[in-house]
Amino acid sequence: MKKGLNRKKNLLGLPRDKVEFFKRILKISPYSYQAEFLRDPSPLKVLRWPRRAGKTMIMSGDDLHCAMHRPGSKIIVTMPKFQQIKEVYFRALHEHLARMDREVYDAYVESELQTIICMANGTIILAETPEPFTIRGHGPRRISIDEMNFIRKDEDLWLSALLPMTLTQTVDINVASTPWNKDSIFYKMCYDKSFRTFSGNINERDPPRYFLTWKEVQKPNGPLDPYQVEVMREQYAGDPWRWKREMESSFVDDETAFLPSSLIIKCQNDQLDFAKFEDNLSGEFYLGWDLGREKDHNAVAIVDKQSDYDRLVHCKQFPLGTPYVTVMAYVKSVCDRWRHVRGVHYDHTGTKGMDEQIEGVGFPSVHGIDFTRPLKHSMAMALKQMMMTPRESDKGLLAEDARRRFELPFDRDVQAELNVVQWEQPQGSEVYSFSHPEGSHDDRFWAICMAVYASIQAPPPGTGAFMLPH
Repeated sequence: MKKGLNRKKNLLGLPRDKVEFFKRILKISPYSYQAEFLRDPSPLKVLRWPRRAGKTMIMSGDDLHCAMHRPGSKIIVTMPKFQQIKEVYFRALHEHLARMDREVYDAYVESELQTIICMANGTIILAETPEPFTIRGHGPRRISIDEMNFIRKDEDLWLSALLPMTLTQTVDINVASTPWNKDSIFYKMCYDKSFRTFSGNINERDPPRYFLTWKEVQKPNGPLDPYQVEVMREQYAGDPWRWKREMESSFVDDETAFLPSSLIIKCQNDQLDFAKFEDNLSGEFYLGWDLGREKDHNAVAIVDKQSDYDRLVHCKQFPLGTPYVTVMAYVKSVCDRWRHVRGVHYDHTGTKGMDEQIEGVGFPSVHGIDFTRPLKHSMAMALKQMMMTPRESDKGLLAEDARRRFELPFDRDVQAELNVVQWEQPQGSEVYSFSHPEGSHDDRFWAICMAVYASIQAPPPGTGAFMLPH
């Protein structure tokens, strides 16, 4: 009885104003742009802030305010990958709880697990995959979605789960993301008139709320250090699209990209994680190794060949200057432990006598690839064709629902590198030439191309050798 009375007493003294809640309960003083978001009474909000501007911190704290003021509610948190929810969003929630005064924590928090937080008033904050049927089944009063633009089935999520819930009751929906592709629900939330009920939509007010660039969130107006911003600008010099997306919060037209962002997102498997080097896996693996030069990285990619598609299960970029023998030992260890690596393709253009050493290691079905323009065209087109083609097993589905013959995990760095490669078709030639902006890298792109090409060229096990065009 005494514990219940203490909880009631604390409830009466809990700040209703969200900014005061952050200051007194979470021990954080929000910046003015964060305070504007917190005090906005709109149930539907969409925000575009640059990296490190505090999106996850503010949204997760807002969730706790809701949880402590709305007894018996369910709050669903989702991101493209479940592991991402645990490591990013729930980490922010746990950090908020750790800053609370002990008496407040004891009065309001019943239990705190990795992906579930149960409040004493019966409210639950729950991590969930971005699948319509699971989110709809919980009947939540609030949904927080981070990195919305990287959710592959975003339209299905909106039309099958989120929109119907708003028709019969008020459901708070907070949406945030780094911009990625325009062919998306997140883009429509920001710009389409049919989504003007979202506070932050450009048609809701002009200029739109919650659209900020790195310029507006530098100290003292935000957390970004001007010096570190310039360091990042230098690092992104070769990838202007990524700078515009992540620091200027802009959707970018990438028609000159060989693999547009809208195509990459269609191949994303939200349930897939990259395998670690120390794992012991079984499958039908094919490995591509792009040997770095003085200004390039060594990169290794491995695909697992399924019945009608290839799955990218490992992709590693080595630091500049890593000796070839170190990478060779890495590849050899994987080949020895994983069952079974069926073939290794590597770029031996200009390897200066490395071929004999590589072939002497004992890699399975090892082949050196000459990076001639025709062969680069063939390898790149093989990857793109697999990314564009629906699987045989999904042929009866709508085009937007069908999975592709190539899939990869959600990984911002790998996807950005796939997107940075550009192409052109020289006049009078059917063979494409490929390039990437100065300062960017395409090593993982070509490692993936070689791995996929190896899987396509491979004969059934035990039937013969690889057949490569010359």
